[in-house]
Amino acid sequence: MILNLLVLPLAAGYFLLTRSYHFKFKQQRLDRQRLLFETVIVAVFILVGGFLLKTFVYDVVFNEELRNAINNLNPLKNTPYSGTVLISFVLTIMLVMISNLLLDKKKEIYRAIKDIGNEFELLASRSFKENRLSLISLKNDKFYIGWVKELPIPSQSNYLRIIPALSGYRNEKKNLEFTSHYLTAYARFIEDGKGTDVSDLETDVIISICEIVSISFYDQDIFDVLNP
Repeated sequence: MILNLLVLPLAAGYFLLTRSYHFKFKQQRLDRQRLLFETVIVAVFILVGGFLLKTFVYDVVFNEELRNAINNLNPLKNTPYSGTVLISFVLTIMLVMISNLLLDKKKEIYRAIKDIGNEFELLASRSFKENRLSLISLKNDKFYIGWVKELPIPSQSNYLRIIPALSGYRNEKKNLEFTSHYLTAYARFIEDGKGTDVSDLETDVIISICEIVSISFYDQDIFDVLNP
């Protein structure tokens, strides 16, 4: 029965690594073997933390009456160490849920991208954070120029959501041929009172990442110099 209790710290460690915003966006890129190994390590720290709490808080701070009341709440009180393991499990779950309320999810995603992101994710995240236009070329020779609206979560996002500014196709010489100018439409809709911001118009374009050939920053001045 004592060995069965080890399932709880392992479950707590897995929950911490896969649900906490501070860890989950990095862990999603790990293979299963490494995730299992790190789960075991975290479970050991959780158990050590539980025993330290019992030694220096539970046994010292709480009086005997309070300790008896807490023990009566333990459904496995006849099993040695069950109280320590259960408290460690519950506290870990509570810590994850509370920390997720305090952490900024976007900042944690951006931090994960900086640490483990590929080149595509790094450039897309910079476009999002710095509000810079990006040129996205597709396999079918179509292209979009726009703003990245959402951070691409490592190993989870299969699509990229953008607010388009311009679009078109590449001709036989692979030069850009513009066909749609969204900014003019945005200005007209806003003047007509159909929205106060571009995001209100719901013109987002969702692109499958596997269809993207390249992504780069777009600067109109540089483009005009290169294409007089």
